[in-house]
Amino acid sequence: MLLDDSKVARLAVHRVGNPSRGEVLQLSDRTPEVDEAVSGLLLNGYLRGIVSDKKKYQFFHETDLKLNEIYCYSRQFFDGELDFLEVSQRIARHLYARSVHPNISAGDLFVILFDGLSDGERSLRGLGVFKAEIREDFLSVVESGDVFDIRHASGINPRLIDKGALILEHGPIVYAVDRQGQQAKFWLDDFLKAMRVPDAVSKSRMMASAVQQISEGLEDPVQQAQFKDACLTLCEESQTISPDQVMDVAGRFVPREQAAQAFDSAAESCGFAQTDPEGLPAQGMAKRLERTLSKYGVGHGISVLLPAGVTLKNIHSSADGEGDLTLTLKLRKRDPAD
Repeated sequence: MLLDDSKVARLAVHRVGNPSRGEVLQLSDRTPEVDEAVSGLLLNGYLRGIVSDKKKYQFFHETDLKLNEIYCYSRQFFDGELDFLEVSQRIARHLYARSVHPNISAGDLFVILFDGLSDGERSLRGLGVFKAEIREDFLSVVESGDVFDIRHASGINPRLIDKGALILEHGPIVYAVDRQGQQAKFWLDDFLKAMRVPDAVSKSRMMASAVQQISEGLEDPVQQAQFKDACLTLCEESQTISPDQVMDVAGRFVPREQAAQAFDSAAESCGFAQTDPEGLPAQGMAKRLERTLSKYGVGHGISVLLPAGVTLKNIHSSADGEGDLTLTLKLRKRDPAD
């Protein structure tokens, strides 16, 4: 996303309380003028602070995307069916209705229309939604003749986003951030209803987690080793590796439905929907899988950790009847050509 030509076109501010504590919703009936200094702070703090691949999400709804309120309101605005002040008020009402969790603080809601964004091919508008919950104390020095006074002020730090979203003009993409996400996840889950768009790092973590779940579902450690070898062979024979390819390999060891369930579970734990068929670089994925699948349970509550390049071929255990147990592990140095 290119921001060099971006500017603040409109701004609306509303006060949103927590209805469970009897706090009210205060809607502004006009939009304030934005001077150059305020515009610069909003662009450098709020806009540039939220545009990042790590903060890229996608609106969703369980039955129909058109039923997602924020997505619907923003589409109506961009299509000219709602004016700016009205869409900002609808967003504020929706936020107020979702702010019933006891951990949610009252705050000022800024709805900002940004012009001049670009995806590299076309100019875009963006609708920014930012909630400021934390006010900071400032000291200002005031000069009066030969006397300098210090005064106290309380205000909002535009470089520190508490909760924010940037909704783009085209498509269901939204950039989002919630600094207090571990305390109350309502901003992403309830207010925006958005799931993360996976990047290469999160996708590789998800795929490794799914493969680990599949491996742990195999009771025989030798089968675990064979499954690992099959996955690494897939990586060696391909430029990229996709979830479908891994599920094909897993299908030789477990039912495909079980493998698909592992991928769905891993994707959910990472916070995004598993719908992207695009593959990942196979070499990097192989290194991650080597680390993820290096531990084997060999029975009797005993696990072994094997170094990279070494695979488990066979296990033999024997008891002498006097309490002594002998485990014999047959290992093989893995040939990448296998």
